[in-house]
Amino acid sequence: MKAELFRVALSLLTLIGGIPAVASEIVVNIDSPQFREVVAAIPAFAVNIATADSDTKAVALEANAELHRLLEFTGVFKLMSESAFKDIIQKVPPQIFSESGIGATSTLEWKTIGVESLTLAEVSREGTNTWSLAIRTIDIGRREVLVGKKYTQIARNQLITVIRRYGDDVLKAYTGKSGIFNSKLVFIGKTSERSAKQVYISDFDGSKPIQITKGNYPHLSPSFSADGKFVVYTSYEDGNPDLFMYDIAAHTSRKISGYKGINSGGNFSPSGKVIAFTGSVNGDADIYTALPGGGARKMFISGSGLDVDPSFSPDGKKIAFVSGRFGNPHIFVASLDWSSPTEPRVTGDKRLTYAGWYNATPGWAPEGDRIAFAGYDKEIDRFDLFMMNADGSKLERLTLRTGDNERPWFSPNGQNIVFMSNRTNGTNVKSVHQLFMMNRDGGNQRQLLTGLFEAQTPCWGPNL
Repeated sequence: MKAELFRVALSLLTLIGGIPAVASEIVVNIDSPQFREVVAAIPAFAVNIATADSDTKAVALEANAELHRLLEFTGVFKLMSESAFKDIIQKVPPQIFSESGIGATSTLEWKTIGVESLTLAEVSREGTNTWSLAIRTIDIGRREVLVGKKYTQIARNQLITVIRRYGDDVLKAYTGKSGIFNSKLVFIGKTSERSAKQVYISDFDGSKPIQITKGNYPHLSPSFSADGKFVVYTSYEDGNPDLFMYDIAAHTSRKISGYKGINSGGNFSPSGKVIAFTGSVNGDADIYTALPGGGARKMFISGSGLDVDPSFSPDGKKIAFVSGRFGNPHIFVASLDWSSPTEPRVTGDKRLTYAGWYNATPGWAPEGDRIAFAGYDKEIDRFDLFMMNADGSKLERLTLRTGDNERPWFSPNGQNIVFMSNRTNGTNVKSVHQLFMMNRDGGNQRQLLTGLFEAQTPCWGPNL
């Protein structure tokens, strides 16, 4: 009876007269001191009574569960349990819904129990193996539809992709930022303690990892190109730490730099025409560039002491790196001249960090205004994560007393940071490295479940 009432109400809400105009976005700023999670309700997706077979019911359940998981994952939403609103679903009269949105009586009922965002949907079978999904997300306070979609001809193996697209739209409606649910991670993983380190590509949350390298030798430091089509990484395939590039579509790899010594830590320029990486001659580490097509490497940044960990800014006008020219390694940023599209030239640099014993692996926020990095705190013998403005001001600590935390990388929308940590169950006890994620302010830290024995040095690719 509950499902039928909900189906009738939903039919009036989403199908009669079509999807209404979508309201303007509501920007939820997770950097604000006043930030709190948006309380959201996603009742069980209704099934069109005319096509309510077992497969359609299974599709509705799967779609509902995936949307729940996605919104919880963001750290932006707090999902209310179904038990909190089952009475509303059972008694809500269909006539309170209208073509323009959700009626006043229902708005009040949802608002009374604390719901701020409500998502309703109905699944219908269209063909032998295809379905349609009518779905909308309503801001209860404003009584407006923020996102409304109707998807048709959905094959079963396309269902998760459709829900992730919708989840991206919901996330953008609330934050003003693009989604993350169709992005990928690349990282180094091991299947067992004794297995070789391999490069893996996974979904945005670390699930479904796919191994893209092979051989019983180490692989290190992977990163994506800006368009997500290539991965650059280091491999000991030929007995030396050489730089390789992997073509994701073609499933092929080729060597980019194989000079004796280090060829590691590759990072694509935003244009994809240049790769900056750490190279060495007789043990002296400097930063070089190479072209994706190969050829001779070129000196880029050098000086007394090490120069490593290059990271281009999102607009390509600057590059962050680590230098030991003044003693301990610290974060620097250099300005670049791109008169030649394949030969960037440093026009000046600036030291950004002065605190910390050893600072490393700078990573840019997509807006180019913030840099996250790992810093060694000698007093507690731990690496922790920090964030600062692109000019070195407003230094913030993101982790503390939870093992070693390293290699931060922003999500494509800048709302989250993926990193590696060797913490044990959230404590300061060290174990093997795993992937973790947090909000960009350091909140909501949690492990990503890759299913691997060990996972480290993550990089987040674009949302495709």
